[in-house]
Amino acid sequence: MGKFKIKIVIPKGLFAIWKPVTSLLMSEPRVLIPFCLLAVIEIFALWFLSCSPHFPINVIMAPPIKSIWGPTYLHYPYIYELLPRMFYYAKIVIGVMIGALTSGMAVLMVYYYKKSRRIDLKEIFFAVLKRYVSLFILAIILFTCVHFVMKEPSVLLLKYFFAKHAKLLFLGPKFWFGIFLPVLQFVMAVVLQALFVYAIPYIVIKEKKFIPALVLGVGLFFKKFLKTFVAVLVPMFLYIPVTIIRANMSLIAGMFNPEAIVVVLLIGIVVGTVIVDALVTLATTLIFIGAIDEA
Repeated sequence: MGKFKIKIVIPKGLFAIWKPVTSLLMSEPRVLIPFCLLAVIEIFALWFLSCSPHFPINVIMAPPIKSIWGPTYLHYPYIYELLPRMFYYAKIVIGVMIGALTSGMAVLMVYYYKKSRRIDLKEIFFAVLKRYVSLFILAIILFTCVHFVMKEPSVLLLKYFFAKHAKLLFLGPKFWFGIFLPVLQFVMAVVLQALFVYAIPYIVIKEKKFIPALVLGVGLFFKKFLKTFVAVLVPMFLYIPVTIIRANMSLIAGMFNPEAIVVVLLIGIVVGTVIVDALVTLATTLIFIGAIDEA
């Protein structure tokens, strides 16, 4: 009898993108400056929020915390229970207001490097600043979509099971909340980021307006679907342990102390902003430059 062999064919060059990313980081580590800057701002925001019960920060933070969540959360250790939620919204604001700018800077720095142009941070900053409105709108759309994906499915499932339904499609709430929902959120986050990722280089490199950049970016995503999906998916896997830890922050706080929540959030900043966001941006920008050079 003949032997049957199963051969898995991986498209040529699918994982080759990481070699030029590594070479880029070794040759021009300054491309990480925008991500480090954003991380520093996020760390400051985390510190600011964690000091909400204390003077003088409580002058600013105490009124909204009292009116939205109640005065209990201005006391130890309850402030640390509230901290992840407040920081989540703070990250959205920072991502829209500042992350749009730092992402554009990183993209333009990679382009200058590939074209052997001198990298002047001041020049790059002002070049990207001219495109800030388009980047700002794009960031609002992306964060709105991600927020919807992260929140709305869980809200719908909660409503369904709170209506005294024992099962959905023959499966109980443990499956839907423990397995289905995290997987759905992860996959949709990857898809959404990949879908919009090329709009940024079209805005800052090709100097397109928002709508043309969005349309061209989505078109390039489908044209380079596999490479783009891998470029976004692989770094996102690094964030999975952080997600698991964040989902069990109350347990960690009970095992150690409430301040451990701050440590978890700090780890999330380093992994998410400095590592994951950097790898995704660098890899997809290199794919974009290769695509426009081919055209």
